[in-house]
Amino acid sequence: MRFGRIFKSDTFRLAAAFAVLFTVLAGALMGTVLWIVDDTQTTTLMRENDADTETVLNGFRDEGIPEAVEVVRQRLGNARYSRTIRPDCYMVLESGTGEILAGNLPAQPRQIGIATMVVRDNASENRRGREVKLLGRGTPIGADAYFFVGRDLRPSAVTRKRIIDAFIWVTAGAFGIASIAGLLLGRRFARRVDAVARACQDIVAGRLNERIEVHGRNDEWDRLAAAIKDMLNRIAALLDNLRQVSSDVAHDLRTPLTRLRNRLEEARAASTSTAQYAAAISGAIVDVDQILSMFAALLRISQVEAGDRLAKFASVNVSELCENVFRMYQPVAEDYGHMLAANIDEAAMIRGDAELLMQMLTNLIENAIHHTPAGTAIRLALRCASGAVCLSVADNGPGIAADQTEKVLRRFYRLASSRTTSGHGLGLALVAAVVQLHDADITLADNQPGLRVEIRFSAT
Repeated sequence: MRFGRIFKSDTFRLAAAFAVLFTVLAGALMGTVLWIVDDTQTTTLMRENDADTETVLNGFRDEGIPEAVEVVRQRLGNARYSRTIRPDCYMVLESGTGEILAGNLPAQPRQIGIATMVVRDNASENRRGREVKLLGRGTPIGADAYFFVGRDLRPSAVTRKRIIDAFIWVTAGAFGIASIAGLLLGRRFARRVDAVARACQDIVAGRLNERIEVHGRNDEWDRLAAAIKDMLNRIAALLDNLRQVSSDVAHDLRTPLTRLRNRLEEARAASTSTAQYAAAISGAIVDVDQILSMFAALLRISQVEAGDRLAKFASVNVSELCENVFRMYQPVAEDYGHMLAANIDEAAMIRGDAELLMQMLTNLIENAIHHTPAGTAIRLALRCASGAVCLSVADNGPGIAADQTEKVLRRFYRLASSRTTSGHGLGLALVAAVVQLHDADITLADNQPGLRVEIRFSAT
């Protein structure tokens, strides 16, 4: 696998972006820490300098210059005066004429207040001494004397250097870890992308049974693989359905087209009068109407399955819809020798397309009327329970065998007992399409005896 692809991957770029963000935040943190440390150390040094200055001034006030000299020597840790050794402390006490009375500094230009200066420490192991940067305070003593005390800034510089070195090492480590993580994650990302690409190429090549591997980690890749798998299963089902529909259309069109052709052939060969021609044309029109009715039903099913009617979804009072259908079909059922009854709960509301729901319900009732013998009892029921709306149409007719319940929902499928009745086998297929559009569930069950079709919607 080429590293150029990994470097260009979003995963590697994201890791690099986080590394840069970490560096910026670490830099801000380092600057804050440096400022706090510098301020703290400076304050501490000046507090010590001010304490020394105050001690020398107190000595001068008590007994004059001699006592001030004595205090300076004690504060510097002179072995004759004190057991304390303070190598980081530098003092000088000068007379009015510039003579050094006490201290470990050479004569300095007099600076009143806080001051920084660079001096040479001749007590260093280096023969030429070393330069020392001091932070101190200059204070006049009496009328002419001058006192300066300062502390070595080298410890502060060492602390600052350690902080900066730590920042550099942490930043370098973060970049190293981010680079390694970016390469590993980018490589993994590229492999998963390649797997998806190969599966898509296989599918484009016609191998529709190919699927992307699901690793069971329930991460975003597994969710993507599952979504693509569902999509491919749906596409495969649609293609199978399309092939089945094409075959069924060709098969079901053969009969009316053959009959139409025979009528026209017979009219051309045998008709000798206007009445005979008119009868032949009338029969041909009936056959053409049957073909057009079939295509209209197919077109309506296709529109429903395509989801074109989703834009018309609104709140639908299913109770009112069922009452209207019941009143409309009760006399029709009586004409066919059936008894249609209803048990409808009030105020059952769902979200959907009222026109399609009406078509679905009329198809179910017409199917029960036309495909059951006279004397059959048909019951329309609507009930609300547990946040769902359940619609059912049941009869006590001959019913459908258990192995046929799924097949009758397919286009053009007709039971052997229905071959003698009119129709194309598209009524229940339209019902199934409307049910799927409304994200509902349909069940065909044994009514003992008869058939019970139950549809379960989500209530609003």
